[in-house]
Amino acid sequence: MRFFAMAALSAASLTLAACGGSSVDGDMSEVDLPEKYDSLEGLVSAAESGQLEEASESMMSSTATMSGALAIGDIGEDENLEAIGDMTLTADFTGGTVTGTANNFALYDQDTQDIEDELTGSLAISGGITGTSLTADATGTLTDDEAHNLDLDMIGTFYDYEGELALYGDVTGTIDGEYHEGGFAAVED
Repeated sequence: MRFFAMAALSAASLTLAACGGSSVDGDMSEVDLPEKYDSLEGLVSAAESGQLEEASESMMSSTATMSGALAIGDIGEDENLEAIGDMTLTADFTGGTVTGTANNFALYDQDTQDIEDELTGSLAISGGITGTSLTADATGTLTDDEAHNLDLDMIGTFYDYEGELALYGDVTGTIDGEYHEGGFAAVED
């Protein structure tokens, strides 16, 4: 999931806290996602290249259920894998809140997009909405051969993507106390 500029987890074992640090590229307008997330390629490309307008007030009325992906990177010994999970969110624009879940995580080889391993567990997402901006926390445990605690901050923007409400942003935070970066993208169901 290069659009999030992530190299993530070791194939043999998640070894989540083995390497801290990260290297977000900046220009990821040419996306190459695992097949499961092909539907997000256009959104990511448009957001990264600055081609999207922020969502209109009418798009952000009432509540919206959104689906997409959350990815975490620069984890593991070889830094050649990406942890990507399914994300669902409910945005309550009237109340200014967002809740959701990220689960079904897998480790993908960043060059081939092949699944190297699957992870159990989930992240609970909770936060607020101000204007077209989202700030939220994603916390929980993901497990391979051992449990790993994640405490992530999400900062994103709601966009008009081909007439649909979309969300795109960055993830920063810790996994077992080590700093990591990532990103997320979602489109209204």
